[in-house]
Amino acid sequence: MLIPYSTDAPIYHYPIATVTLIVINVIVFFGVSVGVSEVSPQVAFELEPAPDWREELLLQYGQGLRPWQWITNMFMHANIVHLVGNMIFLWSFGLVLEGKMGWLLFLTVYVGMGCFQSFLLQTSLFFLDGASLGASGAIFSLMALVVIFAPLNCYETVLWIMIRPLFFETPILVFCGFYLAMNLFFFALSGASFGTEALHLVGFFVGIPMGLVLLFRGCVDCEGFDIVSHYTDKKGTESIIGVRQRKVREAKRDSRELAALPKIDQAQLRVNLSGQIDQAIQEGNVDLAVALQSKIASNNLGATWKEPQLMSVIQHYMKTKEYAKAERFLERHIELFDDHRFPLQMRLIKIWLHAERPRHALTYMRGLNLAFLSDPEKRDLRKLAEYAQSQIQSGVLEAQ
Repeated sequence: MLIPYSTDAPIYHYPIATVTLIVINVIVFFGVSVGVSEVSPQVAFELEPAPDWREELLLQYGQGLRPWQWITNMFMHANIVHLVGNMIFLWSFGLVLEGKMGWLLFLTVYVGMGCFQSFLLQTSLFFLDGASLGASGAIFSLMALVVIFAPLNCYETVLWIMIRPLFFETPILVFCGFYLAMNLFFFALSGASFGTEALHLVGFFVGIPMGLVLLFRGCVDCEGFDIVSHYTDKKGTESIIGVRQRKVREAKRDSRELAALPKIDQAQLRVNLSGQIDQAIQEGNVDLAVALQSKIASNNLGATWKEPQLMSVIQHYMKTKEYAKAERFLERHIELFDDHRFPLQMRLIKIWLHAERPRHALTYMRGLNLAFLSDPEKRDLRKLAEYAQSQIQSGVLEAQ
């Protein structure tokens, strides 16, 4: 058995959660688990259940969904060999992962993957009788994360040959590949029956998507030496993942710096910007006025155009024949204000007809409520509708 005890992977956080989990597992074993040895490590079917109340702490099958067991079974072990083996690998994988993730994220991911795996098992084996216990399913999920985050790093390992220890370095990818291949071999040898190896493999394949999600979202700083960067031949901080993680760190830093700035009186800021908009319009700099209004909107200051401001912008763009710009401000004015609604609607229709969009114009005209229009206004609207029809009949191809 290859036993890892140290690593050359960079460690940025102390293994607080890892050590705490090991201590809890040991306490639970000597305080609770002793006496459940008739249940074999990890899984058992058609065996007598554990005595008294402790059977409720195992992951039971055929008894319905029992959510508390999704957690408790991870801390139950059948015997001292089962416990020691799991804790060795929890230490080796936890040292690397918590060293990169910090205790809170590591603990959340470990418990989350263990619970999800237990939920899958209890659901898929709903009609079978039996029980399973042990942390090795969640630990194999951690193994998948180690393969993704640090495949090029090494473990210091010891191999016992008879009574003589042999010490050597093993690349993490080789170490994890060895145990994955061993479980696949025994799983196939058993005729693909559901047992310990199957549960290990379920844990490993639960860990793969979790590791990739954490990697691509920049939750883990692998410094570009992750498995994705390795196999795309882009290393270090210039790798795809490295660049993405750097952007995430910069965004978090910018967010912290922004949060540290003194709070601005939003009401006063709205007044100041509105005054600057009026001044820009008076000076004929309508583009600046539009930019200032966009700044108000993007900062969620709760202010919009004043009617005179918006009318001035529309008149400017109509005068300079910038109809595409005028169009969206006409629509905005019609949406916000009742004043001059029909004249502005007519102007908007004329812009569409000028741009050879007769079908769009006709659709808009059909949506107008004629009950609110005077007879002269109805005649003007009818003339525009006839002009739109003539454009369509002449074969105008409308481009959106």
